[in-house]
Amino acid sequence: MKLSRKVMQPRMFFLFNDALLYTTPVQSGMYKLNNMLSLAGMKVKKPTQEAYQNELNIESVERSFILSASSATERDEWLEAISKSIEEYTKKRITFNPSKSLEEADPEKQEEDSPLGSKAPIWIPDTRATMCMICTSEFTLTWRRHHCRACGKIVCQACSSNKYGLDYMKNQPARVCDHCFRELQKQDNQCTPKSGSPVNHKSPSSALSTVLHSIPSGRKQKKIPAALKEVSANTEDSTMSGYLHRSKGSKKPWKHLWFVIKNKVLYTYAASEDVAALESQPLLGFTVSEVKDENSESRVFHLLHKNTLFYIFKADDPHSAQK
Repeated sequence: MKLSRKVMQPRMFFLFNDALLYTTPVQSGMYKLNNMLSLAGMKVKKPTQEAYQNELNIESVERSFILSASSATERDEWLEAISKSIEEYTKKRITFNPSKSLEEADPEKQEEDSPLGSKAPIWIPDTRATMCMICTSEFTLTWRRHHCRACGKIVCQACSSNKYGLDYMKNQPARVCDHCFRELQKQDNQCTPKSGSPVNHKSPSSALSTVLHSIPSGRKQKKIPAALKEVSANTEDSTMSGYLHRSKGSKKPWKHLWFVIKNKVLYTYAASEDVAALESQPLLGFTVSEVKDENSESRVFHLLHKNTLFYIFKADDPHSAQK
């Protein structure tokens, strides 16, 4: 399955010794070719969050996306097969092109040297961010999500009012976030000789966008304490992270939230890619008690402070609850 910005889409993949084909199943057992991705410069890796254990990130110059296998085992099989094909393809290229060293052809080395905008980014799925990843304004029906074509992050219209010509899109102007716009300008200034006149990559509509930038219509931007911005939901150096259902009491409704434990502090987020937490709770002095129940299959546990119930948590499966 291919994970698009909103839904899962069934796709059939065919791996060859020099390319990865991804197709859409159609009637009569046939397949419609969507794209043929060269293994040159391709990267394949697991997501950093353990909660997405069935997923696989595919990054290439032409297209990058997230795949979801039916199980972690199937995911690992695809990871091994694609990684091996990339390695063998890289070695063959060196054999036919002796001037290129193994280090130069290494995808990891190429990634370090690849400037912003030279490769298609992976778009973060819409459901994984409830706020702009730059200004933290909340997304609503009127204040919509937009993807930066340079980094793949989800941003609001006020933080993505510029367009820039990107190499992987053959320099066609595309929406970019404010951070990438400044970085792309720096890259161009470094590459452009001082005697030459700088090229204006800003879109003709940017003047109007600048005006719209100051209009707060539909924008919900709360004042968030600095402490809640210190740790993002996708931080890689956490003790643990993942989705849990949480209730504040036996008769209170359940909420599906993303939790991160870092430095003995429990951070709560609305979604797994949010850059600011809803709340933080130091865990010093707290205890955890497992709830034994035939119906819940040991998926429920209590967070207690001095034997007083603080929160009730429910995991999606017993294995996650034990962790």
